[in-house]
Amino acid sequence: MLIPALLRFRRLSLLFSRPRDSSCSLLISYQDQLPFAISLRNMTASSWTPHSYPPTRRSDHVDVYHSEANGEVNVPDPYSWLEKDGEEKEKWLAAQEALARSFLDAHPDRVRLEEEIKASTDYEKFGLPSLKDDGRWYWSYNSGLQAQPVYYRSRDSELPDSVSGPGGEVFFDPNVLSSDGSVSLSSGSYSRDGKWFAYALSHSGSDFTNIYIRSTDHPLTDADNDLRLSDELEFVKFSSIAWTHDNKGFFYQRFPDRSSHNPAGSNKADIQTGSDSDKDAQLFYHRVRTNQSEDVLVVKNPDQPEWLWGAAISEVDGRWLELSVSRDTSRKNLLWLADLEKEQIGPNLNWIKLVNDFEAEYNIIGNDGSKFYLQTNAGAPRYKVITVDVEGFRLASQSGLVHIKDFSKDLIAEDKDAHLEDISILGHDRLVTIYKRNVMDELYIHDLKSGKQLKRLASDHVGALTAYGRRTQQFFFVWLTGFDTPGIAARYDFSEPSGGKVDGRWNVWRETKVGGLAGGGGFIAEQIWYTSRDGTKIPMFVVRHKDTPLDGTAPAIQYGYGGFSISIGPFFSPSILTAMRAYGFVLAVPNIRGGGEFGEDWHLAGTRERKINCFDDFTAATEWLVENKYASRGRIAINGGSNGGLLVSACVNRAPEGLFGAAIAEVGVHDLLKFADFTIGRAWTSDYGNPHDSHDFDFIYPISPIHNVPTDKILPPTLLLTADHDDRVVPMHSFKLAATLQHVASGNPHPLLLRLELKAGHGAGKSTELKIKEAADKWSFAAQTMGLKWQRNVTEKTKM
Repeated sequence: MLIPALLRFRRLSLLFSRPRDSSCSLLISYQDQLPFAISLRNMTASSWTPHSYPPTRRSDHVDVYHSEANGEVNVPDPYSWLEKDGEEKEKWLAAQEALARSFLDAHPDRVRLEEEIKASTDYEKFGLPSLKDDGRWYWSYNSGLQAQPVYYRSRDSELPDSVSGPGGEVFFDPNVLSSDGSVSLSSGSYSRDGKWFAYALSHSGSDFTNIYIRSTDHPLTDADNDLRLSDELEFVKFSSIAWTHDNKGFFYQRFPDRSSHNPAGSNKADIQTGSDSDKDAQLFYHRVRTNQSEDVLVVKNPDQPEWLWGAAISEVDGRWLELSVSRDTSRKNLLWLADLEKEQIGPNLNWIKLVNDFEAEYNIIGNDGSKFYLQTNAGAPRYKVITVDVEGFRLASQSGLVHIKDFSKDLIAEDKDAHLEDISILGHDRLVTIYKRNVMDELYIHDLKSGKQLKRLASDHVGALTAYGRRTQQFFFVWLTGFDTPGIAARYDFSEPSGGKVDGRWNVWRETKVGGLAGGGGFIAEQIWYTSRDGTKIPMFVVRHKDTPLDGTAPAIQYGYGGFSISIGPFFSPSILTAMRAYGFVLAVPNIRGGGEFGEDWHLAGTRERKINCFDDFTAATEWLVENKYASRGRIAINGGSNGGLLVSACVNRAPEGLFGAAIAEVGVHDLLKFADFTIGRAWTSDYGNPHDSHDFDFIYPISPIHNVPTDKILPPTLLLTADHDDRVVPMHSFKLAATLQHVASGNPHPLLLRLELKAGHGAGKSTELKIKEAADKWSFAAQTMGLKWQRNVTEKTKM
């Protein structure tokens, strides 16, 4: 579903992802390298021959860093050549991929598992519907195995009450734009009158997008008859699309032209480093039916090249241009307003700078004239809601410096026991909040004027909730999901009396039905608390099938993230549930520090000098599973993506030998001395520290996975996954860690492999087929290396 809201950069930092897959991978075989060819012929599904890796050149390259404690420090980087494109690198990658594929494909259950995951994935998927100002409803729908979701709309003002099938008519089908599903709809926004649809397309999973415009009178159903306008906006990244209410155009963020920029659809990745990285973003205004060269510059700041601009227009009155300014992924931003009734769009806007220091996070919820409603963590690490008198602030600021706190009032105080995760103004005069209490979501309705809590909805649901609607409409929709709940779409209508204190009626609009092993039922989810190394209590979800014994023999999948204030609540994964039924896995999801589950203090407890808390929390979770007989020592596969990939590789280095049965790290940040030098990586210094700062270097270097691979212990079977078009966590992280592991631990009795996907990025926009194949590779690798057998007759039992 396309949600026309401010696209906050902080939400794009390092997202939880389930990346890459094999069907577009490099398949060139370099069998003429004799030692490599011999090892391939000798491998079987249940064995690994040490010293079987392709040769990797080690250079004498050395980087010099500055340490507060030790002065200049020379750090060898023998694989720096893997950071740049070249023939030598391409041959090395092809050899690595051939090695990985040979091992993965040798598992006798690999194809069977893929087919079962495919069967579990083949179910109708749909998004929450949205009523636009053209009087039609819009929603997303995937019949099951379509590469990308298709966007449908109603034929009139009535929302189809569909039990099955898409309902309505096709409005936008991204599948017609590529033969392999590599073009995805990254974001989209409708003009106020519903006449225009502006949308951003991503190619091969890149963060860079191109924005196009089409009339809503001309659906996209055939690429050969695409009636979009000629407008094409390039160099767009991390951008919202914010229409002015006169329907003439929209604000968006772009980066400067780059001679090295590869055009949309190119097979070459667009990864920038150094002076050509993601800097000097600018905010522009684009008018419909004009060239990008004519766009109006609104904001740039050469003195602050790392600042990013998130624009939105006040929802109801369209009067205010709201600008959230970020410099990194911390929960801190600037907040500026411009009165478009008084100002002409251009570089000379008179900004009301409500927040002009990076001291806390302030998110606009809505406004009534010059009275604004904000969500903030200022003095409230679990967040609260305030109101701000913008006109009073503006008048006072003319006489000197003023602070937002002098013109704000608390509307909803901080709940000391729950994190205010999300909030919207809906149904004209109601606030709808989602609180995360002990990592489980709670949905409430409040009075807008007083902030008083009026009613709780979906109180019997244990899991995750998402609410979406518009203030001008008398209804909103809620998405409910959980570990064993694939998705329920419900509608709450304020205008239908229910006889309670708050008018309204709750109805289920549509419910997801899943087949295959994932849909067989019998899964049990519970939450436990365990103690980390420093005595901190950590919650963890544990999911198992009712037939899985709790006698200490079961294998487990342990997933984690722990960073950037991103919360990992209950989620539905057909591939993981399928693997659980096939092999008897237990799923464990510890909510370690660094995430946002308990607000900003919990996040900060896993950042910078405290990053080791994340690794200790995650390792302690594994130990708890073993000690309490939920899983067997040496049969627990740890997994994470992006920042979670760092979590996996760091824990492999630090944990006791034999604790983990396998390690699967996806698109991970493994080189903590180089991450800030590529694309948007410097924005992550708020979580990781800055390796080019002498103080920070001293706590970063000792935990950087590439620089701390142990030489004195056996490493678990390890699979590193990355993709050639990942321009967020660039693939050099996985390349260099693979090379390091294979050099330092060439004689390791377990495989240390690299899996590369072509025409894929950090995870977003990946086709259904690639997701299925990737999942089959991941979980069959875990089963293969831990010696697991397919549970007898499990398929037949499920079909009964």
